[in-house]
Amino acid sequence: MKLTVTGRNIDITDGIREHLENKMDKTIKELGEKADVHVALHVEKHRHFAEITVKTKGSTVHSQDETDDLYASMDNALLKIEKQLRKQKEKAQDLRLKKGSQSKLENQD
Repeated sequence: MKLTVTGRNIDITDGIREHLENKMDKTIKELGEKADVHVALHVEKHRHFAEITVKTKGSTVHSQDETDDLYASMDNALLKIEKQLRKQKEKAQDLRLKKGSQSKLENQD
């Protein structure tokens, strides 16, 4: 997985980068090397924004979150990404099952 972290009005520290890598290893591990992940962090006074974009071979998933804490924003945005990826995976599996059952019925006739 290729991870790119950019900061707007904030310096990206090793702690922030490590936190993101640890969380992504736990949540988005099934994507492997084929995923391109871009994280943009932005700070305005007391508002912390986290935007995450995951590009894979077949799709692009985007999420963003805003809280008073930078780490909470990153975690919430990652949870949203994880839900979207799980939903895509389930849709793809359902489609494969549907196509497989249709071809079985056609072969029986």
